[in-house]
Amino acid sequence: MPITLPPISRRRFLSGSLAAGAGLLATGRVWAEQAPVDANRFALLSDTHVSGDREETVQGTNMYKNMLQVGRELNALDRRPAAALITGDCARMIGKAEDYVALVETLDPIRGGGVPVHLALGNHDNREEFWKAIPPGDAPSVVENKHITVLEAPLANLILLDSLDKPNVTPGVLGKEQLAWLGEKLDALGDGKPTLILAHHHLDDAPKTNGMTETKKLMEIVMPRKQVKAYFYGHTHTWRVSKRGTLQLVNLPPTAYVFGKNKPNGWVDMQLTKTGAKLQVHAIDKKHPANEQQVELTWRA
Repeated sequence: MPITLPPISRRRFLSGSLAAGAGLLATGRVWAEQAPVDANRFALLSDTHVSGDREETVQGTNMYKNMLQVGRELNALDRRPAAALITGDCARMIGKAEDYVALVETLDPIRGGGVPVHLALGNHDNREEFWKAIPPGDAPSVVENKHITVLEAPLANLILLDSLDKPNVTPGVLGKEQLAWLGEKLDALGDGKPTLILAHHHLDDAPKTNGMTETKKLMEIVMPRKQVKAYFYGHTHTWRVSKRGTLQLVNLPPTAYVFGKNKPNGWVDMQLTKTGAKLQVHAIDKKHPANEQQVELTWRA
């Protein structure tokens, strides 16, 4: 089943204690008139690692405050994204229920701004604890115990996969059922429109890996199906754009802490085009050299 947090009403948001307590109304827009929606624009986040302890810092980073900053930035945009997508490791370490309660608090301003949020799970998440804070919806599961989301934008299809194996077990596992479903879904979607795949773990062909254990099997499905143009992921806490053959790879920066002091954290603004996508980094530290960096992707033929 997909994990989707729909937009919430302005009245509901403004009546909550978070709006007043966190000073979230100082965004330049109080939603008296929401910005128009761009159906081909998406906010991409990864590795939020929000803690139930809202004051906790890791490597000098307060994850809760970082997410609140992202919310302010999204609400200041002149055109609303069609959705915000989070590619896993939503929780701090082992995925406690209180972590997800705090996460939802940080997402409420985004939702109050009229933007739905779609989440994938990573190795620091816990399905059962997640459900305590965010009960599963009524949408049927296409693969048992896996959270899969399919979005259809005018210029591309987006598929969020679930690579969580067990909480706090680092490597990613899709499983044969999810892999089989993916091949069938790609064939059903056809090649009339580009498809982008998002998951938490990075690709790695090594026999023992901390990334996607089924990289070879995944690529056997993806590479022959030319409608798949890109693979987006997190996990490594690194901002990088590269290729695997003709397939575009986008390693999203963490919204939380970084693993190297010179690396940026923040979120990525993706604007789909007819032939690819334009990416722009919004770093938490506005003085970071990567802030506002732009990368243009061109889809493979």
